[in-house]
Amino acid sequence: MDEIGAYRLGRLRLSQIPPNRMAALARYALGSKAPLLERAAEPKRTAMLTAVMRHLEAKAIDEALDLFQVLMAARLLNTAKRKTEKGRLSTLPQLEKASRVLARAASRSP
Repeated sequence: MDEIGAYRLGRLRLSQIPPNRMAALARYALGSKAPLLERAAEPKRTAMLTAVMRHLEAKAIDEALDLFQVLMAARLLNTAKRKTEKGRLSTLPQLEKASRVLARAASRSP
């Protein structure tokens, strides 16, 4: 992500270009072979490469955020799970004592 961000394409003001046009340029360029991009006329080549880099930058950020969400959810769930198990284990001695009392009471009954 840092390598893509090093191009600083996020700082370019491309608000005049419709997002669907940028997406179409990125799809076209990603589906093209390198020699075709190399032979493209200069304004078109720059536009396609800029669209690809913006697309890859957005995708990298989305994937990093998804990974962060998964890691945080796992961390929070594991903490909650440990607390639940710890609470359950702390009740086992009380349960054992109660079962012994019940067993004694049952053995004394006629």
